[in-house]
Amino acid sequence: MPTLSPSASLHQLRQAVAGSAALPDLSGVHYAYSHAAYEAASDQRASLQAWLPRELPPLLGAGPLRVIGVGVGDGSVDAPLAAALATDDRRVEYTGIEPHAGSAAGFEARLGALDADCLTVTTVAGAFDDYETAVPADLVHFVHSMYYMADLGATLDHALAMLRPGGLLVSATAPREPLCVLTELLSPCVGHRLWCAEDVTEELADRRLEVRSETMLAGLDLGGMRTAPHGSDEPVLDFLVGARTTTMTAQVREQLMMYLAEVALPGNPEVVPHPIDITIARVP
Repeated sequence: MPTLSPSASLHQLRQAVAGSAALPDLSGVHYAYSHAAYEAASDQRASLQAWLPRELPPLLGAGPLRVIGVGVGDGSVDAPLAAALATDDRRVEYTGIEPHAGSAAGFEARLGALDADCLTVTTVAGAFDDYETAVPADLVHFVHSMYYMADLGATLDHALAMLRPGGLLVSATAPREPLCVLTELLSPCVGHRLWCAEDVTEELADRRLEVRSETMLAGLDLGGMRTAPHGSDEPVLDFLVGARTTTMTAQVREQLMMYLAEVALPGNPEVVPHPIDITIARVP
């Protein structure tokens, strides 16, 4: 069989998907379960856990801080950042907004367990669009959560309005590269254009903000997924495409695997690129 280029394999995948029924949504419980499996297959989270507490504190100054995290999940990424900020008796008010109640409870427990008397943690189990605050924040961050916002421009404006002058808006979002293409194609729960790093950067540039970006390279190991029988429970694949895949047709799965093989790292067919762009904007 001749080797297909990524564009050709993606075209064939699109054709297979067009002739198949939509996949079921991820439920709140299965979302959290599949997310944990997905993160375990990637080395990206560990890099974020190191990068955020190393890079952000110097940008925020030495005074008391108010932080708002949007889509914080179980707090795995937020906890190291909160611990780094709440040092030398600096008072930190840390609010985590998370739509999945189970994950929100995990965030509250994880940050509540930190040994930092000067850290105050508030958990909001709900949508960011519904959240209002009268107290300006020093930092509002979105780590892998911008994709799901219905209106990207409105979300950014809502976040920017919460920041004090000089405050930071941070978005850690994947670029529109092979994995995001799959999610946009197969996920039934996005319901709109999947906002990727390029969209965030463009929107912020339109607002004439001081912006800098950095790309963090990572890889997602799909070895176990490739050997799983068709129709079995595959949490990594589920989170990758944003849907329950047990009902995926054999044709779609075959084309999907072919596409993933084409975009895998050279010399390492089990791993596909899993980069993330970190964009930082400062409010005038």
